[in-house]
Amino acid sequence: MKKIIFIVLVLFGSSAYAYDGMTSELSHAAGGAAIAAVVTKIADDSPNRAWIGFGVSATLGVLAQGYEMSVQKAKFYPSLLDAGSHALGAALGAWVTDKYFLTPIVSRSYSGVILHRQF
Repeated sequence: MKKIIFIVLVLFGSSAYAYDGMTSELSHAAGGAAIAAVVTKIADDSPNRAWIGFGVSATLGVLAQGYEMSVQKAKFYPSLLDAGSHALGAALGAWVTDKYFLTPIVSRSYSGVILHRQF
């Protein structure tokens, strides 16, 4: 059934054209959030998993826009807007995944005051 739905969507889907409107930037943010969520889930054992998810996703977004600017001769401002939207979505996706979908990492941490006196 999934294969049939995929074939129907591919055959009857229309071409998508990007522009600098709200829905275009939301799609970049959603893509960044999805990539960050997956990478954060993969790095589940690391105490810095949210930073890893954000970093990988934001880097991929910047590299994709840089490639688009160099090869397809895209303009600077729209590409910067797309990369920024992707990075904001990546930050949100990594944070939400780390905070609400993954189990917390318990580690030893100490807080308090230490008094050191030499006799």
